[in-house]
Amino acid sequence: MIVARYTAMRLLVFIGFFALGRLLTLNVLWAAVLAAVASMVVSYFLLAPDRERLAAGLERRVEDRMERRRAQLEDERVDEED
Repeated sequence: MIVARYTAMRLLVFIGFFALGRLLTLNVLWAAVLAAVASMVVSYFLLAPDRERLAAGLERRVEDRMERRRAQLEDERVDEED
């Protein structure tokens, strides 16, 4: 869920800056460049809490997967010893 929220917020920030660039009568390419750069900067600060929650969730999932793999390898070693 946090991935969808983070992605939607990034897109909304980009679209907002793109619309602002078009309102300033910039070419589509320059409006997109402005939107990309500005949305990266703003998203870095504005969406930091969501990004941290996303990273923590990914870290937990990787650690859980590694722990399950260690347990599986340990079970295989015990089975081989028997």
